[in-house]
Amino acid sequence: MKTKTNNFIKGIALAGALVLSISSCKKDDDNFSSTVSLTLVNTVDGSAAQDVYLNDSKASTSAVAYGSTATNLNTTTGSKTVAFKNTGTSNTTATANVNVSANTSTSLYLVKQANGNYAINTYANDNTAVSGKAKVRFINVAPLLSSTVNVTTSTGVALISALTFTTASAYQTVDANTTLNVNMTGSLEVTTIAGSELQAGKIYTIWFDSATTTKVKYHVVVQN
Repeated sequence: MKTKTNNFIKGIALAGALVLSISSCKKDDDNFSSTVSLTLVNTVDGSAAQDVYLNDSKASTSAVAYGSTATNLNTTTGSKTVAFKNTGTSNTTATANVNVSANTSTSLYLVKQANGNYAINTYANDNTAVSGKAKVRFINVAPLLSSTVNVTTSTGVALISALTFTTASAYQTVDANTTLNVNMTGSLEVTTIAGSELQAGKIYTIWFDSATTTKVKYHVVVQN
């Protein structure tokens, strides 16, 4: 009787271990099968090209120079320690802790703050295209600009008013080939974004920086 009882207990233990093993494998499979897409952007004029690491593993195949972008980098869900480092060195420019969820797309921007320090800003991407229209958002990462940024169409329709430093606008849909005019509040200097930059069915982020205190520079990231 004792032998039968021991065998019964062992059977329960083995069954429980099997259930835990299957559950653990499922969680691991879910973690790795979930789609998490990252975009890396270096907005710091004059900076060295950057290698980007996630939890100490190099994420960027090529170093990300000022004004350039690495898109559609896949990773797993969960908490990540992100580090931008001067390429080929261990010199860390900025770090941040980022939590990424399943089936999301996130942009990580290396920015220079007004006080001269560096930071990594995180922005959630919307990758749902609109048929027949261009979809666009704007991000102000220009510490030299002493005021906010405004965007209008060439016909005078205001898309963005008083976009503050490090802020991202909501996504908007515009007609393809719409020419945009950008200026800093209080400045008469206008930067024109050619209509050819915006095509139907595409999604864009346009980020702004500046080499002066009065005129905006723009950079276009094609998300999808």
